Amino acid sequence: MPLGEKVAEEKGKATGMSIKSIGPEGTTIEISTAGEVKGFGRHPSGRSMATQTVLEGPSTSRATGQGVLATTDGESLPWHAYGIGRTVGGRAKGIYVLTFSTHSQKYAWMNDALFVVDAEISADLSEFSTTNYEWK
Repeated sequence: MPLGEKVAEEKGKATGMSIKSIGPEGTTIEISTAGEVKGFGRHPSGRSMATQTVLEGPSTSRATGQGVLATTDGESLPWHAYGIGRTVGGRAKGIYVLTFSTHSQKYAWMNDALFVVDAEISADLSEFSTTNYEWK
């Protein structure tokens, strides 16, 4: 699958975590994050805030998240993400699909785009980095 053009990178940290449930499928954790986004080309830079719900299973994890990218030029870009991951060498690796739903005229093109996010998360879930691609 071609990932498309690299459009952004993000580095961030967890700002809060809580255990929501523990059951036969695994542990459900809610994680709040904040990160700095460096955009390339027409993708904006800014600061992202998000909340994700992660189901940590025995061999894989599933996640849903939502957040807002506050751009350096003052726009607000809400987003949703869906992902799956696994632990590799003591670090969690995941792949997400990300969509935007903004009212911004300047960034309206993002509403029609689909982004693939390659994520790496520390073993304790406290830090993360991503590389984002516009899927073609």
